[in-house]
Amino acid sequence: MILLLSGTPATGKTTVAQILGEKLGWRVISLNDFAREKNLYCGYDEKRKAKVVDIDRIKEEVSKIIEKEENLIIESHYAHEMPGETVVILRANAEEIRKRAKEKQWWFKKTEENIISEIMEVIKTEALEMGKKVVEIDTTGKKPEQVAKEIIKKMELK
Repeated sequence: MILLLSGTPATGKTTVAQILGEKLGWRVISLNDFAREKNLYCGYDEKRKAKVVDIDRIKEEVSKIIEKEENLIIESHYAHEMPGETVVILRANAEEIRKRAKEKQWWFKKTEENIISEIMEVIKTEALEMGKKVVEIDTTGKKPEQVAKEIIKKMELK
């Protein structure tokens, strides 16, 4: 199974993916690290002071891995754009995102942009428009271990 784990930044994707990988014995691909390792960028966003990932090239590279791997966890706020039928979207309320962003020392504008994205259900909408089956998990007030267990149960992974 290819498990696509997506969600607004600060919803817990990276930590939960690592826990899931350990529990299930599956490889985890963090797309942000993957893009950095393979230099899969197509530009630079001056406003956000961040490199822009090349989604098409990342899809190509991920597709090669999927051909060889039976079970795989792919995590990122754009994991829902990768090949696969089902996406687990981690959600959190605005205050939780704000709290986690502060812990990560993100700048205010980035935090507020992510909160608006979460409220507007941008990732869920994109995933549904791509024809993906969506499973939502609210991470608000939950420990990552608890979220991982909930995903395993909902997705019937054990």
